[in-house]
Amino acid sequence: MAEQDEVPGVFAFPAAKQFTYAGTSHLALGGREHVRQAVVSADTAIRLYRSAEDDDRSVGDLFAAHVDLARGHLLLGDLDGTEAMLGFVLDSSPKRMSASIVRRLVSLGRELSGPQYGGVAQAAHLRDRLQHTAVLAASPAARSPEPPT
Repeated sequence: MAEQDEVPGVFAFPAAKQFTYAGTSHLALGGREHVRQAVVSADTAIRLYRSAEDDDRSVGDLFAAHVDLARGHLLLGDLDGTEAMLGFVLDSSPKRMSASIVRRLVSLGRELSGPQYGGVAQAAHLRDRLQHTAVLAASPAARSPEPPT
């Protein structure tokens, strides 16, 4: 019997990354049950990344899981949960944010511009924070390496 090769690619990803991707996938599928599954997957990814060794952490995936979790809360009508989950990303250095994370922040800001949030101060404040962070992260200064300290 021939020895089987290990299946490469996403099947070899660490569990935290798999849960991050699962959360993103569930949000893309849409529908209330998928949103709930996205929340569970993103929350699991965050817990796994936070308990991982430093060299096993992907900051980009940790940001993605937080944004996905925030969007899940938003889609379930929980602005407080949305704001709480975005804190990790919005309080981080914009220099650490990839173009993918910036796109997610901009998209989430657009969702907060929907008519259901018209006149909701918390939504307006969060939308402004998202826009401000996205602008900072997309600026050329954010893309230049940090000077040595």
